[in-house]
Amino acid sequence: MSGALNILELDQGNTRAKWRLLVDHGDGAATVLDRGVFESGAWWAAASLPPAWTAHAPGRIRAANVAGASVAEAVAARMQREFGVEVEFARVTAECGGVRCAYREVSRLGVDRWLAVLAAFRRAPTPALVADCGSAVTLDLLGANGAHLGGYIVPGLGLMRRALYSDTDAVKVTQPPEPPVSLAPARDTAGAVNRGLPLMVVGAVERAYDALAHQCALEGQPAPRLLICGGDGSLVAPWCDRPHEVAEDLVMEGLALTNP
Repeated sequence: MSGALNILELDQGNTRAKWRLLVDHGDGAATVLDRGVFESGAWWAAASLPPAWTAHAPGRIRAANVAGASVAEAVAARMQREFGVEVEFARVTAECGGVRCAYREVSRLGVDRWLAVLAAFRRAPTPALVADCGSAVTLDLLGANGAHLGGYIVPGLGLMRRALYSDTDAVKVTQPPEPPVSLAPARDTAGAVNRGLPLMVVGAVERAYDALAHQCALEGQPAPRLLICGGDGSLVAPWCDRPHEVAEDLVMEGLALTNP
């Protein structure tokens, strides 16, 4: 199609990376051609990359990276060798897409958090809580008129499990093959851990949501939306009693705002 451009989007986290390949039709519309996940490890050093990347060679590559400068350099070098394209890494700014950053030093805010908030506001310009459940769980509050209100960071499910395993003698519980079927109090150590970890995350999410909902009510604003994303989002969401939406691509959606 005339004017169409293939765009590769990368969401490089601390543990794993997500990607999606789009075709931008040049009229504000885009179609997802393919998507995937790289589990932990240096995917950029692999002998081969996903076949879709070769079949639909990207003319642009835009990325969110929270894994550090050395990873950014390695990713950029591999993409340059493979496609001759410079990676456009997203950056946090004081304002973008109608959202004003709450951080005093905007560069200290994780770019993935910023992108998710921008995407949440683009979806609907109303208050929202964005819960990104990855290696860490980040909770960002979005108030009226695009005001980012700050947020919270707590350990993610895997990080909490590893802390218990390494720093206790009798609470060494490995990841179960299936998520828990209940969060009711358990009667053995493995169940107590496997139910307790999501209980902690859900408790943090619901507490933050309720506080934002109370503030919105006082200000005459509509009830906030709750958007859940991240690698463990699908595990946490079923236990959340507040109205919510699982938005898996939220971080990558924000790339179109920071790097249009």
